[in-house]
Amino acid sequence: MGVCYEAFWSYHTVTLKLHGGFRVDRVITLTAQEAESIIETVNERAQEIRSLMITLASIIALVMPGMEAIGILDLTPYGDGDDEWIGDDNWEWSDDFECGDGSTIQASLVNDGYKNCQDGSDEPEDEGEDCEETDSCEEPDIIYGCTDEDALNYNEEAWEDDGSCEFEEEEETWGCTDDTATNYDPYADNDDGSCEYQEGQPCDPEMYDAYFEYNNTTITFHWDADLICDNEPHNLTVYWTIYENETGNWTKIQPELTYETYYQDWDYVNVSATGLERGKYDIFATFEIHGDYSRAVDWYGIEL
Repeated sequence: MGVCYEAFWSYHTVTLKLHGGFRVDRVITLTAQEAESIIETVNERAQEIRSLMITLASIIALVMPGMEAIGILDLTPYGDGDDEWIGDDNWEWSDDFECGDGSTIQASLVNDGYKNCQDGSDEPEDEGEDCEETDSCEEPDIIYGCTDEDALNYNEEAWEDDGSCEFEEEEETWGCTDDTATNYDPYADNDDGSCEYQEGQPCDPEMYDAYFEYNNTTITFHWDADLICDNEPHNLTVYWTIYENETGNWTKIQPELTYETYYQDWDYVNVSATGLERGKYDIFATFEIHGDYSRAVDWYGIEL
């Protein structure tokens, strides 16, 4: 309640009348100094009350949102809603909404999709405890084991593979490994000598190893040739022809050897020729089998 005053000066005295709902029973006559002191005191007290009210209002303004958030107060008018959209499968925009406490919110007041029941019955249900608040955020233990479904010890509950998978040992397979044979087995690991060939199929020779020795105009050739077929032994002829490297002229030296060989027999043979002076030569070897010829060796620039 405010306090008003009126002061009337008269030489060295002042007459003070107090107003503000109080009954004035008398008029007090004070000196000028006493009146000024009273007025100053009243102003100071009024200023203190004003400051206290401002402070209290600030504190209430800070506290009220928190109190509303935890449900102690609800300051939002019906229909204006809180800071979270509230849905209801059984509620339509044009319908009134009945709260849990029996109160009703008219549809005309629900202007933004919020219903804001005073008892909180339109608030979303608790989604469960926060693991950070209940100290239940620990990750589960990782299960290690064999994660390969083809393994003998596959563990369907394992998350990470620990290298413990075990598999059946595959046995080595035997069969025909010659892809020119009629019974070639592409899955065979080892050849068991069972390859079969069509009659009249070429049985081409291949040079497995070859080298020469030279001594005082005599050259001796050593070699081991194999056949790609193993149906029976075959006669094989090998011709060794020598040319001069610089001129390309034939030296007229051409030793040859015909012998019987079979498949991949380990059968080194040799043939020699004489009258070959020291120099630089090109040496060639040629196969002949069943009237077919093929190159066996190409040696260029051989120093003797």
